[in-house]
Amino acid sequence: MKGRRAFLQHSAALAGAFSMPMLAHAAARRAAPPQEAVSLQTPAGPMRGMRQGGVDAYKGIPYAQPPVGALRFKPPVPLPSPGWDDTWNGFDFGPAPVQSPRKLPGADQSILGDVPISEDCLRLNVWAPVEPGPHPVFVWIYGGSNIAGASSQAIYDGTHFAEQGIVCVTLNYRVGALGFLELGSVLGDAYRGSGNNANRDQLLALQWVRNNIAAFGGDPARVTLAGESAGGKSVAALMAMPASAGLFQSAIIESGGGQTVHDLPEADRVAGLFLQALGTQGLKKEDLLTASPDKILQAQAATIASYQRAFAFRSVVDGTLLSARPQDAIAKGASNQVRLLIGSNHDESMIFFSPDALAAGRQDPSAAAPFASRELAQLHVVDMEKMTRRYQQTFSSTSAFDRRIAMLTAEEYWVPTVRLADAHALAGGDTWSYRFERPLAFGPFQGYTVHGSELPLVWGNLNDPFTQMFYKGNAPMPPIGRAMQDAWVAFIKGGEPASRLLPRWLPYSPEPQKLRPALLVDRDPAAHARSRSKQDDDAGVQPRETMLLRDKPELASNPSGDALALWDNVL
Repeated sequence: MKGRRAFLQHSAALAGAFSMPMLAHAAARRAAPPQEAVSLQTPAGPMRGMRQGGVDAYKGIPYAQPPVGALRFKPPVPLPSPGWDDTWNGFDFGPAPVQSPRKLPGADQSILGDVPISEDCLRLNVWAPVEPGPHPVFVWIYGGSNIAGASSQAIYDGTHFAEQGIVCVTLNYRVGALGFLELGSVLGDAYRGSGNNANRDQLLALQWVRNNIAAFGGDPARVTLAGESAGGKSVAALMAMPASAGLFQSAIIESGGGQTVHDLPEADRVAGLFLQALGTQGLKKEDLLTASPDKILQAQAATIASYQRAFAFRSVVDGTLLSARPQDAIAKGASNQVRLLIGSNHDESMIFFSPDALAAGRQDPSAAAPFASRELAQLHVVDMEKMTRRYQQTFSSTSAFDRRIAMLTAEEYWVPTVRLADAHALAGGDTWSYRFERPLAFGPFQGYTVHGSELPLVWGNLNDPFTQMFYKGNAPMPPIGRAMQDAWVAFIKGGEPASRLLPRWLPYSPEPQKLRPALLVDRDPAAHARSRSKQDDDAGVQPRETMLLRDKPELASNPSGDALALWDNVL
């Protein structure tokens, strides 16, 4: 878990591992078209943005009152209507949520972009086609283990979606203790439910979209809610909440799941750890509303360090906003009217390994450290030790290092993804599943498909500085990237995920015969397209190499194995 915390809170260790100079990205981009200011009247009030090429961008738009002072740890409060009288200048991103500063790998530059960090962070951004709508709407929730992230991160620039006829919205929400700390047992009933304030922020942003997006050319009846990692888990939580009904019609979950939540007793226990950490600073529960953000962050870091699993800060099954684990609520039909596109990456958890662990695994793949409790999101160490014995028996020819990557990936991402896809499909929801397996070509993760490595392809932002750990600057978009963008855009527009570079993407179903069809996103989709005959196209025949079935193992070393079955009755 040490490697994860270094990555999420400081990025210092990983920056040393990458040790590559940042390229002159701006010079490498194609000549940018000129910019001009544009004005817009919305129900929230008049605003001004920036037009460049065929895209209008409006940034830093407030969708709630600042959650500061007496509103700290309280649900977000809507702005009055209109939210402002004078024209709002939407030229710059708003502040990022309170979090520990992080630098880009190999550079002295904030991963959050050129923005301050502030509690006054409830802002969103809109990229819209210049052409009149109504256009479908894509709303994005960033990841960051519920303690980090912001919509100002360069990778989430929505220009490419807007260029393809989609209104793209990215939003900020409170992270860490300010968004996920359950204080009902500490501050009384007025604060019961504060552990879901981050999800309440997201809900209010979706309500803002419903009420205002038509002014930007968006169609409020065609909204796709999407997120990656912790953002994907938030999407699952929102799918399970009755309060979200009608706010979105489709969902995309990348590397998420519906299991990583607290029940109330566990959320209260985390609050107790937080109070103990405050006490070491000479503060009491009465100081929660006035303590500086730095004091809150110090207590938050101490709470994470003392918590015995990953993700001390999670959405909470509070019986009010969230009545059950998202996976269980979705299995009972909570979102069977919502279309779902869901998937994960082959080697997700490797990105959280420390540089020392990466070096040791490369040098001696036969050795692997035992599991630590704080590496695990769902299970206890005793369960993972049981799984270790199963994996050793089933995948005896695979190195201990690769087995460790596979097991951590399965515990946090792969198995929860499959379970959530099962739940949604069996409840009658239209579901499509993918498995991203394109290995990275260089860097410390060369040969593996790590957490987040699909994002630059989905967003079409290969020049984003953060993605230089995955893809070299100035590289053209590979065919697999074009195929993924095509498929995501087709899904957002209301159809099946599809691309001329891909075979037909079959809907997901655990049945018949317990086969789980999922598109296997690999190296060169154009090769699959070239290998297809007209007869295949007419008959809807799927080349076998493009389908990932239940009886295909997590590790390719045992083609007859069934890694998913190994997790039955465990996760």
